[in-house]
Amino acid sequence: MLTLEGIKMEENDPKFVDYVAKYPSVFNKEIYDNSTLYVLPHSIILCYIANEDGIFQVGDQIYRIVHNYIYRTGDESKIEMLLLPKDQIPSKEVDISTTRPGLESKSDLAQRTEYFSNNSKFRIVSSVMAYSITDPYLGTGWWYDIRTNPQKRTLGLWFGAQLNTKSANGNGYWYFPNDGVQHLIYPDYEESTGVTQHNILVCGGSPIDLNTSFCPAFSRGRLIDGYTQYIYIQWNDALSNSPTYTTRKTTYLSDPY
Repeated sequence: MLTLEGIKMEENDPKFVDYVAKYPSVFNKEIYDNSTLYVLPHSIILCYIANEDGIFQVGDQIYRIVHNYIYRTGDESKIEMLLLPKDQIPSKEVDISTTRPGLESKSDLAQRTEYFSNNSKFRIVSSVMAYSITDPYLGTGWWYDIRTNPQKRTLGLWFGAQLNTKSANGNGYWYFPNDGVQHLIYPDYEESTGVTQHNILVCGGSPIDLNTSFCPAFSRGRLIDGYTQYIYIQWNDALSNSPTYTTRKTTYLSDPY
């Protein structure tokens, strides 16, 4: 288990640069929306229990987490195969499952960027996302997410920033095309330091009908610099073909739901 205690996850922090150089498989360096970001290959929980090579064991099954994929084998003699590039792993020897798509996936239904007034070197980017994931065992699922990405400008480039963010949805509903059966969506959220990506809904069988489905959502970012400012980017309907938004900046917490 590795630790980042006392290190700022910013490219201008020498300790972070040294950490990335020493453990190159921990973070993925990606360019997204003209920004350079360092992202973990999977959920925080799995990254916490995995070793520096992304490997962990549950029962008699051995796993390795890499960007966008999970490798699995029940044969200890195949561990070295888990360290190979994906296209060099024999599919009959190791099971490979797809995880969520990376930041390079251009599947945003909408996107909005807002800058903080107390320090314009910081901003948040809110994205409403729709994408599909195909698992060899479970089939294809369609995901609808909201992502809040805090960023800081350093030497003319935008890097991921360690700001408090929240991605949330309110009450809503969705339909399959030509179905007529309403499925309810209840308020939920993800709040953390850094990027938050919250799943509004996931379904199998087919994509939802964006013409009849409805769900509001919002991104929130907080910057404490001289004074505290919150930015809210509110999507009137995140489950539409062309989501519209409103924005506001406050000095106090005022989540709509």
